[in-house]
Amino acid sequence: MQYRQKTDAELVVLLTLNDEEAFSELYVRYKSKLQYFCFHFLKVESEACDIVQEVFIRIWESRCFINPELSFSSFLYVMARNRVLNYFKHIDVENKIKDILAKQSLEEENIESDLISTEYQDILRTAIEHLPPQRKKIFNMSRIDGMSHKEIAAILNISVYTVQEHISEALAFIRHYFAQHSDLSLGLMLLWII
Repeated sequence: MQYRQKTDAELVVLLTLNDEEAFSELYVRYKSKLQYFCFHFLKVESEACDIVQEVFIRIWESRCFINPELSFSSFLYVMARNRVLNYFKHIDVENKIKDILAKQSLEEENIESDLISTEYQDILRTAIEHLPPQRKKIFNMSRIDGMSHKEIAAILNISVYTVQEHISEALAFIRHYFAQHSDLSLGLMLLWII
């Protein structure tokens, strides 16, 4: 209750001191506004939610470096805007890759597509198998079963933040795994798909 009465600057000071309740209060204050902001550009609710979760994960990870004297809301919106821009850059690169593949003959494209798909699936399956059990379960619930972070948190009786952190760590591990276990062109393509 006392955290609701604090200003953003006061909460950020507490956040820099590793105060999880201060972080939770900032999350509650800005989550919906930030999702609306991202949705305005993306027009896809799940992508907007993912970006907001990534922003707050980065906030927590870099909490010691946040300047409480600067506007926290401006900081959040700049981070969200940058992530939205990166999202569109990734989409643009993916579209360019698709255009290049489309220019190849249909037969070559089908053969290459089958090989890439098979290799991608094998590497992805292996990468997921290397995740710690809880992280693997949460990742599969999110990406395979299509459950929201809130649903996963309720089922596993953990916080939404814990779910977000597991998803973020799983994606980072999978990207790293792809970089180590696939050739460069396939790895670059898959970084945008994941």
